[in-house]
Amino acid sequence: MQIGSTLDATILGGPGIVIGLIFGYALAGMTSLNASYRIGLGVIVSFFGGLITSLLFMSEPITTFIAFTVGPFEVLLIIVSYFGGYALGAIANWAPLPEKPPKRHIVYEPEDDDEFDRELEEAMGGSGFKANNS
Repeated sequence: MQIGSTLDATILGGPGIVIGLIFGYALAGMTSLNASYRIGLGVIVSFFGGLITSLLFMSEPITTFIAFTVGPFEVLLIIVSYFGGYALGAIANWAPLPEKPPKRHIVYEPEDDDEFDRELEEAMGGSGFKANNS
């Protein structure tokens, strides 16, 4: 009896692990997505993929080939197998997040006003340009 239920779990969980592994590998390698989007997409893909697969196991042509019925526990097993496959795929191909460029800013100090005007005049072409100090 134990051998049959282990085989049933393998039949139900196998496709979820493989498909979840493929999705995890693909989504975790995208550098355009930040970490929260990758994890969120993993949750969504795993949940809906597990539901679709469990509905396929409940459909008429497949139920004639398997010797067991798919109930709520088996549906949960399929969804968890998708989560596990996604986690394995994401760990295998997690791309580091791109570094954000440093924020550059200019600090204007009023006591450097004369030096700033002189540098501006030099940059604009010499004495022909006069800064407006109003």
